[in-house]
Amino acid sequence: MIINADMYLDIEKEFKIEAGPGAGKTRFLVNHINNVMKNSERLYSSRKVACITYTNTAVETILERLGEGASLKTEVSTIHSFLYNNIVKPYSSFIPEEYEVSSEKLNGHDDPMVNGSIARKWIENGEFDDLKNPNTKNQILKLPQCFAALKSWLITAKCTESKGNIEWVFDNTKAVDYENDKGTGIKKSNLDILKSKFIEYKKFYWRSGILDHEDVLFFSAVLIQKYPFILSVLRAKYPYFFIDEFQDTSPIQSYIINEIRKDESIIGIIGDKAQSIYGFSGAEVKLFNGFKIKKDCKHTIKENHRSDKMIVDLLNKIRSDLEQVPQRSYVGSVIKLYIGDRNKAFNRAQALCGEETLYSLSRDNITSNIMKARLEGTASNNKLFDKLDRIDSNSQRKEYIISFIKSVELARNQNFKEALKKIEWIYKSKPDTKKIALEMLSYALNYYTLYSQKSLMEFYLILSKHENCFKLSGFRNGAIKDLYNDTPYMDMALCVNIIEDKSKNITIHKAKGAEYENVFIIGNKQLLSMLVNPDLESEEEQRIFYVALSRAEKRLFFQLDELSDEDEKIIHKKYRFSIERI
Repeated sequence: MIINADMYLDIEKEFKIEAGPGAGKTRFLVNHINNVMKNSERLYSSRKVACITYTNTAVETILERLGEGASLKTEVSTIHSFLYNNIVKPYSSFIPEEYEVSSEKLNGHDDPMVNGSIARKWIENGEFDDLKNPNTKNQILKLPQCFAALKSWLITAKCTESKGNIEWVFDNTKAVDYENDKGTGIKKSNLDILKSKFIEYKKFYWRSGILDHEDVLFFSAVLIQKYPFILSVLRAKYPYFFIDEFQDTSPIQSYIINEIRKDESIIGIIGDKAQSIYGFSGAEVKLFNGFKIKKDCKHTIKENHRSDKMIVDLLNKIRSDLEQVPQRSYVGSVIKLYIGDRNKAFNRAQALCGEETLYSLSRDNITSNIMKARLEGTASNNKLFDKLDRIDSNSQRKEYIISFIKSVELARNQNFKEALKKIEWIYKSKPDTKKIALEMLSYALNYYTLYSQKSLMEFYLILSKHENCFKLSGFRNGAIKDLYNDTPYMDMALCVNIIEDKSKNITIHKAKGAEYENVFIIGNKQLLSMLVNPDLESEEEQRIFYVALSRAEKRLFFQLDELSDEDEKIIHKKYRFSIERI
């Protein structure tokens, strides 16, 4: 059934809605929630509508549109916050003793991270005599590249579910033949041994009350399997569950939602399979496609209220499963592909935009950071943190330095909450952790001008002068001292993953859900592949660039370093937009 964002559906029926970019998904969701709050006879006492989305920005947007007073009858949150607040935290004392979780120490949840000191303790204290050369216990601890490979592998841990079995999976490519240097990675047979004892590694965190997002999913699934009454409590409290951006759902999340769905609660999902771009976090587009529901409860919104007709026509040529109907037309709309130098292309695109802001969208974080610093002409290397991690054998020093660089740069981009998190764990053993973290961050920011244009060594020396700084080891002559002396602080800063929505130069993933008048896309081979031979169904990299294209309202620009004559003919024939070589 074709609907629009302002149409009312039966509040006592489940629904599945597919809606492309700019269709008004959030508007529909807000209207439907308001309709439920106004007309439902099941929201008596403390019962509420649960609205689940996948970013804090989306949570804030929905709450703002719902208006004051909505919180009395709704709970809008991310999936991890919802599960933590409604399952993990209230029932933490029910978590089986075998996991050694200190429920009294639990204080929220955070992004997954790997603490090198804990990883080292895990290997040192564990029974790993069955590890084989070149990854024996001692080799992992003593070889910097091998230990870095271990950390790269640990951070990929994802909780998943298959046929009722809850397990942890890993991306083994992050550890095997690390950086293609033969012998410096970890063999698959040894990874299997490490995986079998992974829970022992996690216990180091759980005993301290530290949970990350994947832990929240893991314990939510464990608890509802072992204590089904928790599901009954959830259904009684939330007779309606609406899930936004369902294409970003992972198997474990889908499992929990479907368990809730089995009785009483009305479930509604809305999403777009062509915008499924979080495969790295475990999301599977097939879960949206496979969400089973009655035929008369399936709906499609075909309107596009965001982009100019010219841009919508381009999106329709790239995508074959959903043809959108443009609802807007702008004066001065343009689509243009530049071939050649990125900065020159951006400047030409900006000239066409006049006084209007032009946003650049990049596939990777380092490119977006370089765009931020393009006027200074600063070079960067997105593997500098990995390089420091491998070369510096002093785990305390390198983790201290890396955490502070990330904290400083996040704070300078106004993300103080994340900035403090980066260094709070350093002082977690002290009673006044938050106070010390704030003091140290303030100190580092105050002295920014003294080290920002100098070497990493200068940053290290300034930090070392503060009384709250750990007594960090000095340097002997060699590769690590040379790295600290020869690496500009700013090169490290440009590698920081800035969680910042207000920047004009951001990654495509951070732009998802946003819209801009004018968009400049920094392309690569995947963008070219999408234009020449679109296949959004099976190629996530193409879906990422589809998301980028669909952010534009008025003007859309692409940039590619090079383009063959043959591909230029294909693109010109298929799309008819302007191509300019620089």
